[in-house]
Amino acid sequence: MAAIKWLGGSLADAFALAAAQQRPLFLYWGAVWCPPCNRVKSEIFARDELVQRSAAVLCYYLDGDSAGAQALAAQYALRSYPTLVLFAPDGSEITRLPCELDGELFVAAFDTALTVHAAGSSAAAALEAALTGTRALSGHEWTLLAHYSWDTDEGKLLGTRALAPTLATLAAASTDPDAAARLRLHAQLAAGAADAADLLALLADARLARVNMDIFNNSGVNLIKIASRREELAAALGGVAAQWADDFWLSAPDRLMAVRLQMRLARLLAPAHGLQDLVREKVEEALAASTDPYERHTLVNTAVSALNDAGLSAQAEQVLLAELPRSHSPYYFMLSLAANAKRRSDIAGVLAWYGKAWQAATGPATRLQWGVTYLNSVIDLAPQDSARIEQAAQGVLADIRIAGADAFQQRNLAQLQKLGPKLATLAAGPHTAALIARL
Repeated sequence: MAAIKWLGGSLADAFALAAAQQRPLFLYWGAVWCPPCNRVKSEIFARDELVQRSAAVLCYYLDGDSAGAQALAAQYALRSYPTLVLFAPDGSEITRLPCELDGELFVAAFDTALTVHAAGSSAAAALEAALTGTRALSGHEWTLLAHYSWDTDEGKLLGTRALAPTLATLAAASTDPDAAARLRLHAQLAAGAADAADLLALLADARLARVNMDIFNNSGVNLIKIASRREELAAALGGVAAQWADDFWLSAPDRLMAVRLQMRLARLLAPAHGLQDLVREKVEEALAASTDPYERHTLVNTAVSALNDAGLSAQAEQVLLAELPRSHSPYYFMLSLAANAKRRSDIAGVLAWYGKAWQAATGPATRLQWGVTYLNSVIDLAPQDSARIEQAAQGVLADIRIAGADAFQQRNLAQLQKLGPKLATLAAGPHTAALIARL
């Protein structure tokens, strides 16, 4: 099977090559342990259609644990894993693509971005024209804006503009009905208020609901919570989710996401014990059929969430424990085991799993972030255990030294900033005091 050809060398080298060859650069920012990243690998990057399209551009993978990656992420405003950016040969952004789309829709969005670029435009140019009314946008430009990854924008496209009113303005101005519908969904989520009649009309259109499946799977429950006519909406979205759950053409993780959505919708209005057997059955079926390690990683993550939503925490824990020996990133699932222990108020279990996750973690950024998570948990759950806090502080200091300058950049910095106020409340030992001084 053909695969995307990822460039070696530095990101600077990749930008220089893109400029020299006058080809766009597709940047993937991610991490080995990240479930959405693993879904992207199995559902999007493995598709023959995208592999074919990728030959027209240069492709670069920036691993969050590679040397200097967090500093580069700060420079290019990359934070959430994964972030997918298509750059023009001159280094300006064409667009940011949403990772939640299924493979077929992602390929279409990728094609749209290249078409818009070939016509001399970009998401930034389209947004400016749409907001100022200086010219009419093409259908491709409206599609580009509708499929922009607003969740990973980090102010690159929006600048100082507020998200909700910007999206509402775009939705009202769009001359493309499909783009307008998607922009309205984004706008309603951003504003915290949804139009029930609009949602019901959208859900009644099977095609339109399907092309917005990513939004409904991830945020459908939130849309219903901020709308009126909840029972009617829950029934409509539940019916659509049931169809997706049985859609052979969807990936296993996306089908299981739809099962989880059914469970969450049922719980939104009343206890849903009748769906427990369905969730258990679909989880077992999906895991038994999964062999691809990338697909399986995101599938297990979704399965655990679905089981916990269904009140089947014991079964969720069994899935996690069974997965540890075969997972390429078992330390990620140890965090879920810690969360399960927290649900049952097992403080010793929480700290044990967070500690094991830190010990097993690989990569300087991951180790630092996992270590801070562990230390934060010790301070919250066992503030009297000064010996354990001292030991953890010593380990975090070691991880800071290993991370070097990257320790105080982007995701690492965000984690360390959460730690500082908690450390300040402690009677500091020598390692804790040294850590406070570094922060």
